[in-house]
Amino acid sequence: MRAVYSIADNIISPIGITTRENFQSLQQDRTGIRKFESGAMSSQPFHAALFPSAEDGELYPLGKQGYSLFERIMIHSVREAISQTTIDITSSRVIFIISSTKGNISMIESGNDYDQTKVSLSHSAKQVSGWFSNPNEPVVVSNACISGVLAVLTAKRLIEANVYDVAVVTGADLITKFILSGFQSFQAVSPEACRPFDASRQGVTLGEGAATMIIAADASAGENAVEI
Repeated sequence: MRAVYSIADNIISPIGITTRENFQSLQQDRTGIRKFESGAMSSQPFHAALFPSAEDGELYPLGKQGYSLFERIMIHSVREAISQTTIDITSSRVIFIISSTKGNISMIESGNDYDQTKVSLSHSAKQVSGWFSNPNEPVVVSNACISGVLAVLTAKRLIEANVYDVAVVTGADLITKFILSGFQSFQAVSPEACRPFDASRQGVTLGEGAATMIIAADASAGENAVEI
């Protein structure tokens, strides 16, 4: 069985657009959590870590039309991670694995005037892998809160079995009215900024983000390879 390595990564969140920026923000006690007043997303005030101008088409522009914000942030995350490696992303030995819980679910909230095919996670997966001209059918992993871990495990097993040499594991989730109301319905959302591991914590605070891990059999393809 082949050894498998994480050779590059990226995180895009409200507090940074690289893994380093996010870690530095944590070291400086910076938070992306803000209070939002009641409005289109919620009938009551709530705290969340949202991207600025989340509905703005200029956020993470790609120079091409037809990409949702969900797809754009994954493409940007993959681009940043790939820039740290020497891999040929157009090779048939490279597979894309897309991980998300809800994907483009926000399109449904816009009413009846939307392309139903674009809500599908498989559509978004093809949008992302197609941007990089990868020839393979991308794999979609959507299994609630363990989607990300399961996607990495899937990548590891595919490479161990010599099905592929490299896996680009990327995922994202954005907050929508549907998602927020779901957590609110079982009273899981904290009325204030969350306090993880605190004895008097009152719930979770939802956030938006995208992340990428490049998993490979060749440790020399990246500068910071770690066996997984």
